Amino acid sequence: MIEGLPSVPSSALPASVRDASKADRDAYKAALGFEQILLGRLVGEIVPAGDSPYASSVQDAFTAGLVNGGGIGLAASLYPSLRKAAA
Repeated sequence: MIEGLPSVPSSALPASVRDASKADRDAYKAALGFEQILLGRLVGEIVPAGDSPYASSVQDAFTAGLVNGGGIGLAASLYPSLRKAAA
């Protein structure tokens, strides 16, 4: 696991990765964690925080929903490189 990345639930992993080795699961979780950080920044630009006390919670929930729903495909692209680096 790469330090500093957000925690990603196992349910967000594709079935083929969930059934793989721990190293493979960790590599995919790291890729999803990076994707989550990137999406969080993008969502922050799309959903302006303004002065609402709930804005950050809405942004976080939206980002988590995107990642838990499979993300935008960035993690799948990063995964082979992370898997190779971990080996």
